[in-house]
Amino acid sequence: VDPRAIPSRLAWETGQAMAESLLQRYREESGDFPTSVGLSVWGTSAMRTSGDDIAEVLALLGVRPEWDEQSRRVTQLQVIPLPELNRPRSDVTVRISGFFRDAFPHVVTMLDDAVQLVANLDEPDESNFVAAHARADLAEHGDQRRATTRIFGSKPGSYGAGILQVIESGTWRDDQDLAEVYTAWGGFAYGRDLDGAPAAEDMRANYRRIAVAAKNVDSAE
Repeated sequence: VDPRAIPSRLAWETGQAMAESLLQRYREESGDFPTSVGLSVWGTSAMRTSGDDIAEVLALLGVRPEWDEQSRRVTQLQVIPLPELNRPRSDVTVRISGFFRDAFPHVVTMLDDAVQLVANLDEPDESNFVAAHARADLAEHGDQRRATTRIFGSKPGSYGAGILQVIESGTWRDDQDLAEVYTAWGGFAYGRDLDGAPAAEDMRANYRRIAVAAKNVDSAE
C-alpha cells in the first residue's frame, strides 16, 4: 500500500457515496444537514479499501483529491465550489487508531490540510460549518491552531481507546467514567506540526459539537 495513493480513485467514488448516504439518512431523521460529523478511522480498513473512510471525510468537507496519472498518488486538494457541492460543508472530527497514525502519517497531514483549506474559506456560516466553528472557537480562545484541530488519537506509542481494559477490570461505575478514560487515552491532537500534542479539552470541544458519529465496517468478518 502506497500511503501517498490514498484515497484511490475508486475509494473516492465510494467515499462520496458513503458521505451522501450518511447525510441523506441524517436529513431523513432530523430534517437538516449535520453541522458536525464524527468518524473513526482505522489503519487496517484503509489498507483493505485504499481509503474509503479518508475519501468520506474529504467528501463531507467538500474537498476533492487530484492524482498524478502515472504514480496514482494524490498531488493536491481542490475545494469543491458550493454551487457544485449543493449542500453545506459538514465539519468532521476524526478519531484515528494508533496503527493508522503510524502507517499513514502523510494521510493524517493531508486530512489536516483539508480542514485548514475549508476553515479559511470566505463562506457564510450556514454554508460552511467548519469555518463557522473555527471562527467561533477563535473568537473565544484566540488560538487559530486549536480552532482548526480535528484529528485526535491515542498518545504517541500507545494504542487503543483504554475502554476494554477498564471494562475487563470492572473499575467503572457509569458512562462518565468510560468517557473520562476515552478522553484521557484519545485526547492527543494530530496533523501538520502536531505529533500527538496533549489536547484533551480541544477534543471535548469538538466532540460536544458532533451531531452524528459513524464507524464504517468494510468487511462482514
